[in-house]
Amino acid sequence: MWLQLARPVLELHTVREGPVVGYFGGKPALPEGVEWPDGMTYLVSLDLSAIPAGSHDIDLPSDGHLLFFSEPDIAPEAEVVYVPAGTPVTERELEEDAYHQECERFPLYGVRGWDFPFNREDSVIDIGESRYDEKVFSSIKWHLTADNDCVGTIGGYTDRATGGGEHGLESPETETLLGYLYVDADLGGEGFGRDGTMVGWVLANEDLAQRRFDRARTVSDFNG
Repeated sequence: MWLQLARPVLELHTVREGPVVGYFGGKPALPEGVEWPDGMTYLVSLDLSAIPAGSHDIDLPSDGHLLFFSEPDIAPEAEVVYVPAGTPVTERELEEDAYHQECERFPLYGVRGWDFPFNREDSVIDIGESRYDEKVFSSIKWHLTADNDCVGTIGGYTDRATGGGEHGLESPETETLLGYLYVDADLGGEGFGRDGTMVGWVLANEDLAQRRFDRARTVSDFNG
């Protein structure tokens, strides 16, 4: 029953073998007229053309870049910027009169994975009547741990809160999870907390189809 709900997910690893699909940190390369969001840390640039085929099931463009920004906080606001392929860009420098934080730059390797929901309501697939083992499966999913070198995922299901964070899809029929980044003090700075913050981006299906990534809303969680 649960295999019906399995979805491919792209995992972003720091040391695994696999194609380089983006970079964590550094300076963002942005088009003219698009500013580095004030008060936010630049986290990741994802090269959509480098993503392995079949590693996710969401309606992303086949090329261009997605740039992810977040406030350095355990309950942050966050933004995502889509830069279409061929768009002239300029690498931005830190400005003295604005709070920006630059993280160490390193490559991210794309690894194919799978994701499962905690509850049947997280999926649009009808799997029939309730079963006795659903709570058992949810408990197993809760205790599964990711590899320590995985710093993010693209696609898949929204996770359940571990520290009281309000997040998730309001409606799996009308919204899509773009992905999560897992940021701690070592990666993004002290603002993300010693034990780390999970920052995610959710987009209405209509906005995703129209490539209106600026309308993404933030979902987050923190440990502790």
